[in-house]
Amino acid sequence: MPRTVVLIVPILLLGAATRADVLTFENDYAGFVEAAGPLSEIDFETMPDGQPTEVTVELTEDFNYDDEGVHFSAPYPYPFFAGNPWTGLQLWVEQNGQDTWIIADLVAPATAVGAFFPGSTELCVFDSAGTEIACEFFSDPGEGNFIGMVSDVPIHSATFASGADIEAIDGFVFSPVPEPGTLVLLASGLALTVRRKRRD
Repeated sequence: MPRTVVLIVPILLLGAATRADVLTFENDYAGFVEAAGPLSEIDFETMPDGQPTEVTVELTEDFNYDDEGVHFSAPYPYPFFAGNPWTGLQLWVEQNGQDTWIIADLVAPATAVGAFFPGSTELCVFDSAGTEIACEFFSDPGEGNFIGMVSDVPIHSATFASGADIEAIDGFVFSPVPEPGTLVLLASGLALTVRRKRRD
């Protein structure tokens, strides 16, 4: 007599409130790299058009790093390139007397994001609905500090804020979600039916 066995794979509800597992790395870039896997990097040594960076040049809606996977902005005005008082260049934003921050909107979701920065900053990461996944503040005097997060919930945007009217980052790194991951998410929502015949 035929017998039907139904196996139901749990459906992943995108956007549903779930607890994210997030690893935070403070001044541990090697650990971040190990956890994040292959990384893309924007070091601000070249501008979006590939030319050497010129101090005071401002990013805009159309002049940005979208082709490299990230669109940088700020509440007001757009970030600009500034000379770092320590080394290299910075993406800098300044709003006299009002708190400001740098926004990094990812062109494609990522499993990890991080940045090098001077002094202190708070990194917050967000999902596709704009819901906060996690936030972490880190401060250490001097130059070349690093903060990064690796999340099992895809990251769509990140903010960097020191709680002051100036914010700067020296470099930005991220790890795009691998393409096969998208297929797994789609497949996981399917119910599988297995029919087995058993002979008496």
